[in-house]
Amino acid sequence: MPTLAIFLHQLTATGVARNAVAIARHMEAAGWRAVIVTVRGGGELSGAIETGGHRVLGSLGLPRKMELRLSIPRLRRTLIELAPDVVLSAGNHAHFALLAATHGTMRSHCVYRFSNDLAHTGGGLRALVSRRRNLARLVARKAARLVLVSDNLARDSLLAPYVASGKACVIRNGVDCAQVRACALQPASHAWLTQDVPIVLGVGRLVRQKNFGVLIEAFAQARRERPMRLILVGTGKPKIRSALQHMVQRLGIAEDVSFVGQVSNPYPYIYAASVMAIPSLWEGSPNVLLEALACGTAIVASRTAGNATQILDDGRFGVLADPQDVGAFASGILTQIDPASRIKPAGRVDDYDRSFSLAAYEALFAELLDRAQ
Repeated sequence: MPTLAIFLHQLTATGVARNAVAIARHMEAAGWRAVIVTVRGGGELSGAIETGGHRVLGSLGLPRKMELRLSIPRLRRTLIELAPDVVLSAGNHAHFALLAATHGTMRSHCVYRFSNDLAHTGGGLRALVSRRRNLARLVARKAARLVLVSDNLARDSLLAPYVASGKACVIRNGVDCAQVRACALQPASHAWLTQDVPIVLGVGRLVRQKNFGVLIEAFAQARRERPMRLILVGTGKPKIRSALQHMVQRLGIAEDVSFVGQVSNPYPYIYAASVMAIPSLWEGSPNVLLEALACGTAIVASRTAGNATQILDDGRFGVLADPQDVGAFASGILTQIDPASRIKPAGRVDDYDRSFSLAAYEALFAELLDRAQ
Protein backbone atom coordinates (compact mmCIF):
# COMPACT_ATOMS: atom_id res chain seq x y z
CA MET A 1 0.00 0.00 0.00
CA PRO A 2 1.56 3.35 -0.99
CA THR A 3 1.85 6.04 1.66
CA LEU A 4 1.10 9.76 1.40
CA ALA A 5 2.24 12.18 4.12
CA ILE A 6 0.69 15.66 4.24
CA PHE A 7 2.47 18.33 6.26
CA LEU A 8 1.04 21.55 7.70
CA HIS A 9 1.18 23.49 10.96
CA GLN A 10 -2.18 22.63 12.56
CA LEU A 11 -5.66 21.37 11.68
CA THR A 12 -7.43 24.65 12.26
CA ALA A 13 -10.51 25.70 10.28
CA THR A 14 -8.52 27.20 7.41
CA GLY A 15 -8.63 26.54 3.71
CA VAL A 16 -5.21 24.85 3.80
CA ALA A 17 -6.32 22.44 6.53
CA ARG A 18 -9.71 21.72 4.96
CA ASN A 19 -8.03 20.83 1.69
CA ALA A 20 -5.44 18.68 3.46
CA VAL A 21 -8.16 16.67 5.21
CA ALA A 22 -10.12 16.25 1.98
CA ILE A 23 -7.05 15.04 0.09
CA ALA A 24 -6.16 12.57 2.88
CA ARG A 25 -9.67 11.10 2.96
CA HIS A 26 -9.81 10.80 -0.82
CA MET A 27 -6.45 9.06 -1.07
CA GLU A 28 -7.40 6.61 1.67
CA ALA A 29 -10.52 5.74 -0.33
CA ALA A 30 -8.25 5.27 -3.35
CA GLY A 31 -6.21 2.64 -1.50
CA TRP A 32 -3.38 4.73 -0.10
CA ARG A 33 -2.26 5.10 3.49
CA ALA A 34 -2.62 8.81 4.25
CA VAL A 35 -1.00 10.42 7.30
CA ILE A 36 -1.35 14.10 8.18
CA VAL A 37 1.68 15.43 10.08
CA THR A 38 1.22 18.65 12.07
CA VAL A 39 3.38 20.60 14.46
CA ARG A 40 0.49 21.41 16.79
CA GLY A 41 -2.23 19.08 17.93
CA GLY A 42 -5.85 20.12 18.33
CA GLY A 43 -7.59 22.48 15.97
CA GLU A 44 -11.18 22.51 14.80
CA LEU A 45 -10.55 19.82 12.16
CA SER A 46 -8.49 17.45 14.29
CA GLY A 47 -11.50 15.21 14.92
CA ALA A 48 -11.91 14.66 11.18
CA ILE A 49 -8.85 12.37 11.08
CA GLU A 50 -8.48 8.98 12.72
CA THR A 51 -5.78 8.80 15.40
CA GLY A 52 -3.52 6.60 13.28
CA GLY A 53 -3.74 9.04 10.42
CA HIS A 54 -2.52 12.07 12.36
CA ARG A 55 0.99 12.51 13.74
CA VAL A 56 1.69 15.50 16.01
CA LEU A 57 5.29 16.69 16.28
CA GLY A 58 4.60 18.76 19.39
CA SER A 59 4.02 22.47 19.93
CA LEU A 60 6.32 24.80 21.85
CA GLY A 61 3.69 27.50 22.22
CA LEU A 62 5.60 29.83 19.89
CA PRO A 63 4.53 31.80 16.80
CA ARG A 64 3.86 29.62 13.77
CA LYS A 65 6.95 30.56 11.77
CA MET A 66 9.27 29.83 14.68
CA GLU A 67 7.54 26.57 15.56
CA LEU A 68 7.84 25.34 11.98
CA ARG A 69 11.57 26.04 11.92
CA LEU A 70 12.17 24.33 15.27
CA SER A 71 10.12 21.31 14.17
CA ILE A 72 12.53 20.39 11.36
CA PRO A 73 14.49 17.65 13.24
CA ARG A 74 11.27 16.03 14.51
CA LEU A 75 9.72 16.23 11.06
CA ARG A 76 12.79 14.57 9.57
CA ARG A 77 12.62 11.68 12.07
CA THR A 78 8.86 11.24 11.52
CA LEU A 79 9.21 11.14 7.74
CA ILE A 80 12.06 8.63 7.96
CA GLU A 81 9.83 6.45 10.12
CA LEU A 82 6.81 6.77 7.83
CA ALA A 83 8.88 6.35 4.64
CA PRO A 84 6.14 7.90 2.49
CA ASP A 85 6.13 7.48 -1.26
CA VAL A 86 4.87 11.05 -1.64
CA VAL A 87 4.98 14.01 0.75
CA LEU A 88 2.68 16.99 0.21
CA SER A 89 3.40 20.37 1.77
CA ALA A 90 -0.18 21.60 2.05
CA GLY A 91 0.45 25.36 2.07
CA ASN A 92 3.12 28.02 1.58
CA HIS A 93 3.86 28.32 5.31
CA ALA A 94 5.12 24.71 5.53
CA HIS A 95 7.46 24.69 2.52
CA PHE A 96 10.70 25.72 4.21
CA ALA A 97 10.38 23.18 7.02
CA LEU A 98 9.69 20.31 4.62
CA LEU A 99 12.49 21.38 2.30
CA ALA A 100 14.98 21.45 5.19
CA ALA A 101 13.71 18.21 6.77
CA THR A 102 14.04 16.23 3.54
CA HIS A 103 17.35 17.68 2.37
CA GLY A 104 19.81 14.90 1.60
CA THR A 105 17.91 12.19 3.48
CA MET A 106 14.56 11.44 1.84
CA ARG A 107 13.80 9.50 -1.30
CA SER A 108 10.13 10.49 -1.19
CA HIS A 109 8.64 12.55 -3.98
CA CYS A 110 7.99 16.00 -2.45
CA VAL A 111 5.07 17.98 -3.82
CA TYR A 112 4.66 21.61 -2.79
CA ARG A 113 1.20 23.17 -2.98
CA PHE A 114 1.31 26.94 -3.49
CA SER A 115 -1.82 28.10 -1.70
CA ASN A 116 -1.14 31.84 -1.53
CA ASP A 117 0.11 34.67 -3.70
CA LEU A 118 3.88 35.24 -3.86
CA ALA A 119 3.76 38.88 -4.89
CA HIS A 120 2.03 40.49 -1.89
CA THR A 121 4.10 42.83 0.21
CA GLY A 122 3.13 41.59 3.66
CA GLY A 123 3.19 45.13 5.00
CA GLY A 124 5.10 46.89 2.28
CA LEU A 125 8.54 45.47 3.17
CA ARG A 126 10.37 44.59 -0.03
CA ALA A 127 12.84 42.43 1.88
CA LEU A 128 9.99 40.10 2.89
CA VAL A 129 8.88 39.77 -0.71
CA SER A 130 12.43 39.03 -1.79
CA ARG A 131 12.91 36.33 0.86
CA ARG A 132 9.57 34.77 0.03
CA ARG A 133 10.34 34.60 -3.65
CA ASN A 134 13.88 33.30 -3.08
CA LEU A 135 12.43 30.47 -0.99
CA ALA A 136 9.83 29.73 -3.66
CA ARG A 137 12.61 29.63 -6.27
CA LEU A 138 14.56 27.10 -4.16
CA VAL A 139 11.45 25.00 -3.52
CA ALA A 140 10.62 24.96 -7.21
CA ARG A 141 14.10 23.67 -8.09
CA LYS A 142 14.07 20.90 -5.48
CA ALA A 143 10.44 19.77 -5.77
CA ALA A 144 9.25 16.69 -7.61
CA ARG A 145 6.16 18.68 -8.62
CA LEU A 146 4.45 21.97 -7.80
CA VAL A 147 0.70 22.40 -7.41
CA LEU A 148 -0.75 25.88 -7.95
CA VAL A 149 -4.28 26.53 -6.69
CA SER A 150 -5.24 29.10 -9.32
CA ASP A 151 -4.42 30.38 -12.78
CA ASN A 152 -3.30 33.64 -11.15
CA LEU A 153 -0.38 31.81 -9.56
CA ALA A 154 0.42 30.11 -12.86
CA ARG A 155 0.97 33.56 -14.39
CA ASP A 156 3.51 34.56 -11.74
CA SER A 157 6.85 35.21 -13.45
CA LEU A 158 8.66 32.84 -11.08
CA LEU A 159 6.22 29.95 -11.47
CA ALA A 160 5.18 30.30 -15.12
CA PRO A 161 8.32 28.59 -16.52
CA TYR A 162 7.61 25.53 -14.37
CA VAL A 163 4.05 25.39 -15.71
CA ALA A 164 5.44 25.55 -19.24
CA SER A 165 7.89 22.71 -18.54
CA GLY A 166 5.22 20.53 -16.93
CA LYS A 167 6.83 20.50 -13.49
CA ALA A 168 4.01 22.66 -12.11
CA CYS A 169 0.31 22.17 -12.66
CA VAL A 170 -2.83 24.05 -11.68
CA ILE A 171 -5.24 22.15 -9.45
CA ARG A 172 -7.96 24.62 -8.54
CA ASN A 173 -9.43 24.59 -5.08
CA GLY A 174 -12.80 22.92 -4.95
CA VAL A 175 -15.69 22.60 -2.54
CA ASP A 176 -17.74 19.62 -1.37
CA CYS A 177 -21.14 21.11 -2.10
CA ALA A 178 -23.16 18.35 -0.45
CA GLN A 179 -21.13 18.53 2.77
CA VAL A 180 -21.27 22.33 2.95
CA ARG A 181 -25.03 22.38 2.39
CA ALA A 182 -25.63 19.67 5.00
CA CYS A 183 -23.52 21.52 7.58
CA ALA A 184 -25.21 24.81 6.67
CA LEU A 185 -28.57 23.44 7.78
CA GLN A 186 -27.38 22.69 11.30
CA PRO A 187 -28.70 24.97 14.09
CA ALA A 188 -27.29 28.49 14.09
CA SER A 189 -25.30 29.48 17.17
CA HIS A 190 -25.75 33.24 16.87
CA ALA A 191 -29.06 34.93 17.70
CA TRP A 192 -28.72 37.43 14.84
CA LEU A 193 -28.88 34.65 12.25
CA THR A 194 -32.54 34.00 13.02
CA GLN A 195 -33.62 37.65 13.11
CA ASP A 196 -35.07 39.69 10.27
CA VAL A 197 -32.12 42.07 9.81
CA PRO A 198 -29.73 41.61 6.86
CA ILE A 199 -26.35 40.16 7.79
CA VAL A 200 -23.05 41.07 6.16
CA LEU A 201 -20.51 38.35 6.91
CA GLY A 202 -16.72 38.27 6.91
CA VAL A 203 -14.88 34.99 7.52
CA GLY A 204 -11.13 34.72 8.00
CA ARG A 205 -8.19 35.37 10.26
CA LEU A 206 -7.95 38.85 11.74
CA VAL A 207 -4.77 39.75 9.90
CA ARG A 208 -3.78 42.51 7.50
CA GLN A 209 -4.26 40.26 4.46
CA LYS A 210 -8.01 39.95 5.05
CA ASN A 211 -8.47 43.75 5.00
CA PHE A 212 -11.39 43.80 7.44
CA GLY A 213 -10.79 47.46 8.25
CA VAL A 214 -12.06 48.43 4.80
CA LEU A 215 -15.02 46.10 5.28
CA ILE A 216 -15.93 47.74 8.60
CA GLU A 217 -15.75 51.22 7.07
CA ALA A 218 -17.82 50.10 4.06
CA PHE A 219 -20.38 48.52 6.36
CA ALA A 220 -20.65 51.73 8.40
CA GLN A 221 -21.23 53.68 5.19
CA ALA A 222 -23.83 51.24 3.84
CA ARG A 223 -25.58 51.05 7.21
CA ARG A 224 -26.51 54.73 6.90
CA GLU A 225 -28.76 53.75 3.98
CA ARG A 226 -30.60 50.84 5.64
CA PRO A 227 -30.47 48.62 8.75
CA MET A 228 -27.97 45.77 8.65
CA ARG A 229 -25.50 43.93 10.87
CA LEU A 230 -21.93 42.74 10.46
CA ILE A 231 -20.55 39.46 11.82
CA LEU A 232 -16.83 38.67 11.67
CA VAL A 233 -15.92 34.99 12.12
CA GLY A 234 -12.29 34.15 12.90
CA THR A 235 -9.41 34.68 15.27
CA GLY A 236 -6.13 36.37 14.56
CA LYS A 237 -3.56 38.77 15.89
CA PRO A 238 -4.77 40.41 19.15
CA LYS A 239 -3.32 43.75 18.05
CA ILE A 240 -5.38 43.73 14.85
CA ARG A 241 -8.53 42.56 16.62
CA SER A 242 -8.14 45.41 19.13
CA ALA A 243 -7.63 47.93 16.31
CA LEU A 244 -10.74 46.68 14.51
CA GLN A 245 -12.79 46.88 17.71
CA HIS A 246 -11.62 50.44 18.32
CA MET A 247 -12.61 51.30 14.74
CA VAL A 248 -16.09 49.91 15.36
CA GLN A 249 -16.40 52.05 18.50
CA ARG A 250 -15.13 55.15 16.71
CA LEU A 251 -17.63 54.71 13.89
CA GLY A 252 -20.50 54.29 16.37
CA ILE A 253 -21.64 50.92 15.02
CA ALA A 254 -20.73 48.64 17.96
CA GLU A 255 -24.34 47.53 18.54
CA ASP A 256 -24.48 46.11 15.01
CA VAL A 257 -21.07 44.43 14.81
CA SER A 258 -20.20 41.06 16.35
CA PHE A 259 -16.74 39.46 16.63
CA VAL A 260 -17.49 35.78 17.21
CA GLY A 261 -14.01 34.25 17.04
CA GLN A 262 -13.33 30.85 15.52
CA VAL A 263 -16.26 28.45 15.07
CA SER A 264 -16.05 24.78 14.13
CA ASN A 265 -18.93 25.07 11.67
CA PRO A 266 -19.10 28.44 9.87
CA TYR A 267 -21.56 27.25 7.25
CA PRO A 268 -24.81 28.24 9.07
CA TYR A 269 -23.36 31.77 9.18
CA ILE A 270 -22.62 31.72 5.45
CA TYR A 271 -26.02 30.26 4.58
CA ALA A 272 -27.94 32.77 6.73
CA ALA A 273 -25.96 35.82 5.60
CA SER A 274 -27.43 38.24 3.09
CA VAL A 275 -23.94 39.07 1.82
CA MET A 276 -20.58 37.33 2.07
CA ALA A 277 -17.87 40.01 1.94
CA ILE A 278 -14.31 39.06 0.94
CA PRO A 279 -12.15 42.22 0.89
CA SER A 280 -8.75 40.43 0.91
CA LEU A 281 -5.65 42.24 -0.30
CA TRP A 282 -4.27 38.94 -1.59
CA GLU A 283 -5.16 35.24 -1.66
CA GLY A 284 -4.27 32.11 -3.56
CA SER A 285 -7.83 30.95 -4.13
CA PRO A 286 -10.31 31.81 -1.33
CA ASN A 287 -12.12 28.70 -0.11
CA VAL A 288 -14.72 30.83 1.65
CA LEU A 289 -15.80 32.23 -1.72
CA LEU A 290 -16.47 28.72 -3.00
CA GLU A 291 -18.33 27.88 0.23
CA ALA A 292 -20.52 30.96 -0.26
CA LEU A 293 -21.27 29.78 -3.80
CA ALA A 294 -22.27 26.38 -2.42
CA CYS A 295 -24.63 28.07 0.05
CA GLY A 296 -26.15 30.29 -2.64
CA THR A 297 -25.09 33.43 -0.75
CA ALA A 298 -24.60 36.73 -2.58
CA ILE A 299 -20.96 37.84 -2.70
CA VAL A 300 -18.94 41.06 -2.69
CA ALA A 301 -15.25 40.33 -3.25
CA SER A 302 -12.11 42.32 -3.91
CA ARG A 303 -10.47 41.91 -7.29
CA THR A 304 -7.27 41.01 -5.45
CA ALA A 305 -8.80 38.07 -3.55
CA GLY A 306 -6.85 35.49 -5.53
CA ASN A 307 -8.89 34.22 -8.47
CA ALA A 308 -12.15 35.84 -7.32
CA THR A 309 -12.50 37.66 -10.65
CA GLN A 310 -12.26 34.35 -12.50
CA ILE A 311 -14.59 32.49 -10.13
CA LEU A 312 -17.22 35.24 -10.31
CA ASP A 313 -16.71 35.53 -14.07
CA ASP A 314 -15.80 39.22 -13.90
CA GLY A 315 -18.99 40.16 -12.06
CA ARG A 316 -21.50 37.78 -13.62
CA PHE A 317 -21.93 35.80 -10.38
CA GLY A 318 -21.16 38.46 -7.76
CA VAL A 319 -19.94 42.00 -7.20
CA LEU A 320 -16.24 42.82 -7.53
CA ALA A 321 -14.56 45.91 -6.07
CA ASP A 322 -11.18 47.47 -5.49
CA PRO A 323 -9.92 46.33 -2.04
CA GLN A 324 -9.09 49.90 -0.93
CA ASP A 325 -12.27 51.54 -2.27
CA VAL A 326 -14.58 51.84 0.74
CA GLY A 327 -17.31 53.45 -1.35
CA ALA A 328 -17.26 50.64 -3.92
CA PHE A 329 -17.53 48.01 -1.20
CA ALA A 330 -20.38 49.91 0.46
CA SER A 331 -22.18 50.14 -2.88
CA GLY A 332 -21.61 46.42 -3.46
CA ILE A 333 -23.05 45.57 -0.05
CA LEU A 334 -26.18 47.65 -0.76
CA THR A 335 -26.56 46.03 -4.19
CA GLN A 336 -26.30 42.53 -2.77
CA ILE A 337 -28.59 43.13 0.22
CA ASP A 338 -31.43 44.39 -1.99
CA PRO A 339 -33.35 41.44 -3.53
CA ALA A 340 -34.21 43.62 -6.52
CA SER A 341 -30.57 44.21 -7.50
CA ARG A 342 -28.85 41.18 -5.99
CA ILE A 343 -26.50 39.16 -8.22
CA LYS A 344 -26.92 35.53 -7.19
CA PRO A 345 -24.23 32.91 -7.76
CA ALA A 346 -26.69 30.62 -9.59
CA GLY A 347 -25.05 27.28 -10.48
CA ARG A 348 -21.49 28.60 -10.70
CA VAL A 349 -20.33 26.31 -7.88
CA ASP A 350 -20.82 23.26 -10.11
CA ASP A 351 -17.64 24.23 -11.97
CA TYR A 352 -15.69 24.05 -8.70
CA ASP A 353 -16.92 20.76 -7.26
CA ARG A 354 -14.14 19.27 -5.13
CA SER A 355 -14.35 15.92 -6.89
CA PHE A 356 -12.50 17.44 -9.86
CA SER A 357 -9.56 18.66 -7.78
CA LEU A 358 -9.32 15.46 -5.74
CA ALA A 359 -9.22 13.36 -8.91
CA ALA A 360 -6.38 15.57 -10.15
CA TYR A 361 -4.38 15.03 -6.93
CA GLU A 362 -4.92 11.28 -7.18
CA ALA A 363 -3.67 11.27 -10.77
CA LEU A 364 -0.61 13.34 -9.81
CA PHE A 365 0.35 11.07 -6.91
CA ALA A 366 -0.22 7.95 -9.02
CA GLU A 367 2.06 9.38 -11.72
CA LEU A 368 4.83 9.97 -9.17
CA LEU A 369 4.38 6.48 -7.75
CA ASP A 370 4.65 4.93 -11.24
CA ARG A 371 7.79 6.94 -11.92
CA ALA A 372 9.46 5.38 -8.84
CA GLN A 373 8.68 1.83 -9.83
